[in-house]
Amino acid sequence: MPNGNIHALVLVVAALVVTAAILAWFARQIMRQARALKAEANQKARLAALLSATLDCAPVGLAFFDRQFRFLRVNRKLAEINGRRIEDHVGETMWEIDPTLAGFIETHLRRVLTTGEPVMNVEFDAATPGNPGDMHNWLSSFFPIETDGRELFGIGLVVTDVTEIKLLEEQLVQAQKMEAVGRLAGGVAHDFNNLLTVISSYAELILFDPEMSKGREEIEEIRGATARAAKLTRQLLAFSRRQAMEPRIVNPNDVLRGVEALLRRLIDGNIDVIADFSPDTPLIRVDPGQLEQVAMNLAINAADAMPDGGTLRITTSSCAMPDEFLRKHADLKPGIYATINVRDTGHGMDTETLSQIFEPFFTTKEPGRGTGLGLSTVYGIVKQSDGHVSVESAPGQGTLFTVYLPAVDVAELV
Repeated sequence: MPNGNIHALVLVVAALVVTAAILAWFARQIMRQARALKAEANQKARLAALLSATLDCAPVGLAFFDRQFRFLRVNRKLAEINGRRIEDHVGETMWEIDPTLAGFIETHLRRVLTTGEPVMNVEFDAATPGNPGDMHNWLSSFFPIETDGRELFGIGLVVTDVTEIKLLEEQLVQAQKMEAVGRLAGGVAHDFNNLLTVISSYAELILFDPEMSKGREEIEEIRGATARAAKLTRQLLAFSRRQAMEPRIVNPNDVLRGVEALLRRLIDGNIDVIADFSPDTPLIRVDPGQLEQVAMNLAINAADAMPDGGTLRITTSSCAMPDEFLRKHADLKPGIYATINVRDTGHGMDTETLSQIFEPFFTTKEPGRGTGLGLSTVYGIVKQSDGHVSVESAPGQGTLFTVYLPAVDVAELV
């Protein structure tokens, strides 16, 4: 083969080798980029899965709307609130999901769409399709969803159930009101009690005067009136928690048996008094006299609710306070409680009456039949004993009062 041909062949082979090397380099670069793209895609998939899991695990309702107010996505909590599946929301408007709330929701969605600004902390009360008939308090916020170029392409919604928080707020306001009234009532009762002591003392002295024999009957009336007024001031002092207590460790069953015997003599015969005291009822630390007063006030109040007769049932038991109950009543401590239930078959109470029954001087009885201090006294004594009193009632369904008093720690008995 001529030298020229050999030389050309060598050049061709060298060119092929170089080309192969270049192609191999490009292949490695492509493979590297492919691996990077695959890793990036996997990372994005993991992030998307993490975001999806985060949304579904969130304890608040989350929804995302497009500019036509159609659902793009909802999380599991919002689907539960609406009583629908997650996929049922996509492409639908609020009018298809919940017509009762659609107008409210779309008003705020439109405001965000128009202004580009969030609408924060809007409260509303509603029964949702997921809980028909069960009214809840909701806190909602609406916010714009924008691209990197500040273009608004959707609107987000966050919904939180604040029913328990609102309930606690109402309880706090009620407690503050009761505390203020209690201080006022306690101050008035204390000063009034001093005046009654003076009046009663002078009445006693006059009764010892032989020259007052003609007015003895009138003086006896004065003394009786002061005694009744003194009882009223004791109720006020108990309500305001300023009455001196003599707490002792007692078995509530023993105290209530004495009350039961007295009630059978005091209450009309057309009312059946049934007592069922559980032997498992724990010991409690309380003033026995005040516990008697609590039971008497509740029982007499129950009897007054049954003018045509009925059944008055007094029971005791042991109760481990549920966590849900403790969350609603922050003043209570975890542990075992003795419970005293007083149930009647009377006319019951409506919601408005229930909201006021523990307020001093509130009464539904006719003038002259009650001072409106019986239940407020019960409230004051129970709170002073670190307990709690609740009530359940409805018109025509009777009433149940439940008193919770903390059990004595076993260490105190050793």
